[in-house]
Amino acid sequence: MSKYRCYLFPEASVGADAIVLDARESHHLARVFRARAGESVEALDGRGMRYACRIESVDARALRLRVESVVESQRPSGERVLLQSVPKGKAMDLIVRMSTEIGATAIQPVFTEYGEVRMKGDRLVSKLEKWRLIMIESCKQCGLAFLPDLREPLSLTDYLGGLPTASGEALRMVASLEPGAQRLTDCLGDRAGSVLMAVGPEGDFSPHEYQLLSESGFLPVRLGANVLRAETAAAYLLSVADQAQQRGEGAV
Repeated sequence: MSKYRCYLFPEASVGADAIVLDARESHHLARVFRARAGESVEALDGRGMRYACRIESVDARALRLRVESVVESQRPSGERVLLQSVPKGKAMDLIVRMSTEIGATAIQPVFTEYGEVRMKGDRLVSKLEKWRLIMIESCKQCGLAFLPDLREPLSLTDYLGGLPTASGEALRMVASLEPGAQRLTDCLGDRAGSVLMAVGPEGDFSPHEYQLLSESGFLPVRLGANVLRAETAAAYLLSVADQAQQRGEGAV
């Protein structure tokens, strides 16, 4: 196991035998971790490539790695997409971090009727960059080969309006407080296919939004006996879906 991990930003120079890291990752290894020449580093590109390396020279602006081997990881079968109403405060930061660690393949932020958050322009660009960096740090922490797809935020209505008609290949679920919602485990079973999971804001989805979700093929599911915070609900959904997928593939 490598002593350190780093991420290959577009500014990095990647060759067959050597990698020169960008200034951000170079500074992190050289100044924060105080890495030394000869120590092992695993470099991830977020697209499935893993580079086993040794530090060749330490430079806080352009640290150089010697590539010893390269492994291409296989993308997991079945998507796990989180459709998340953007909550207020810093809760979305935690949702992005936990969702990446648990294994979400994509995160689609949406703005909803009862949600208090609205973003556009420079603020939206800044938030997306922050969330992407959180994803990258989570991938480094967990050694994930694939960076989740962080999609541009939309209103829930616009997103559902562009969603293809539900098919038998992708299961669509919404965490619901409505009467009649079925148990999450009953809905998932040992499913190995793709899953699209919707989580509402602090004030839940509106009746109109629940209707739109239903019309788009989302099944209402309940997450245990308690009312959960948005960030807890997202982690709960993804964790149970991950276990169901692994059982379906015979990995558990």
